[in-house]
Amino acid sequence: MDSDDLQVFQNELICCICVNYFIDPVTIDCGHSFCRPCLCLCSEEGRAPMRCPSCRKISEKPNFNTNVVLKKLASLARQTRPQNINSSDNICVLHEETKELFCEADKRLLCGPCSESPEHMAHSHSPIGWAAEECREKLIKEMDYLWKINQETRNNLNQETSTFHSLKDYVSVRKRIITIQYQKMPIFLDEEEQRHLQALEREAEELFQQLQDSQVRMTQHLERMKDTYRELWETCHMPDVELLQ
Repeated sequence: MDSDDLQVFQNELICCICVNYFIDPVTIDCGHSFCRPCLCLCSEEGRAPMRCPSCRKISEKPNFNTNVVLKKLASLARQTRPQNINSSDNICVLHEETKELFCEADKRLLCGPCSESPEHMAHSHSPIGWAAEECREKLIKEMDYLWKINQETRNNLNQETSTFHSLKDYVSVRKRIITIQYQKMPIFLDEEEQRHLQALEREAEELFQQLQDSQVRMTQHLERMKDTYRELWETCHMPDVELLQ
């Protein structure tokens, strides 16, 4: 495969949203593929119906399975790309060799001779590219869990919003019923009616405030989770050496 063909092949492994090699790619109904995190972040919090970022076709399916083959190819492409590991920070001071291995036990980059030293001999070592892919996989699992909690919180927020509107409707109807009931009495009890209405207002106001406070807390929590999700997504796209360090 010549360089032009290789470039064409590698371009097929790049997400058009983040313009990086796929991270946990999914293929949606129209056939286009994207990183799952990119799709989540740009699809209005993952709510259906979702439009394809490329062709704008609506996809009714809310969840998609990972494209395993595409994920493997993207992982291999990342591992075979040129690594910026020749900077002075990545040269072993003791042996003056490039640090090309990652020690899982000590979370450190090592050169070949260091990995064979008594200090690290018993530890598990792996090439930087492979270790970085393992790290990305752990981050993806954290992101999946975080997005699941995000969706559950959003559903709870929607339920509370619905409850808030239902309560407002109930209070409005209840006020009309109280007014009609007092108007039917032989002697119109204006003060009694006002006390009854005011009691209803106070009770409703307390419930409204509780619901509003809860909505504010959940909205803030959603924003924090989304920020954390985006930070993890950005970390996944870091160069291998930066990711491991």
